[in-house]
Amino acid sequence: MDTTATDPDRAGRKQRPLRLILGFVLLPAVVGALAVGVAMGGQNTGIFDGDPPRWASNLGRVLLILGVIVEVAAVVWVVRTGRYRASRQSPLLALSWSRRRRLARQVRRGTPEADEDAALLVETARQFVEQRWFVVLVAGLAMTSVGQAFLGFAPFFAMIGGLLLVIWAVLTVSVLRNARRGEAFLRDHPDLSGQ
Repeated sequence: MDTTATDPDRAGRKQRPLRLILGFVLLPAVVGALAVGVAMGGQNTGIFDGDPPRWASNLGRVLLILGVIVEVAAVVWVVRTGRYRASRQSPLLALSWSRRRRLARQVRRGTPEADEDAALLVETARQFVEQRWFVVLVAGLAMTSVGQAFLGFAPFFAMIGGLLLVIWAVLTVSVLRNARRGEAFLRDHPDLSGQ
């Protein structure tokens, strides 16, 4: 009987990343593809310059303004909540890049080495979890780039916007995956938090 109770929970957990991927990857990709198609098939459109129709320029302006608002709101929220200050005062900043990569690798795998500093591992895992706010900033950047593609209405801007969307989608998935791994590390190793 317990297996039937846990199966819907397990299925819900598996669908959540799918919904995130659909929301943060597929939707911008569809909008980006629309921008590429419109820009390539438009009248009086060169590689670097285009003559957007009224609807495209209006949509581009709206997306550009919304993207900037989301970006500014995300930055203000991070500063006001103290997350920025906490990140700037992290003991991890004093470490070398290779040492931070080694700590991050241990947290991602969920297997701390025996001689590793427990406080640094816990701090690395907490930073992974607290970096979820970055997804909101990336969503604003994605809206801005799609808006610029509509305003430019040329294949060059559409390709650059599409490339940026792919980069930000990969970055979003990476941040969310690291946050999940950081939570799992903190949950699986409560003894490290107490040291």
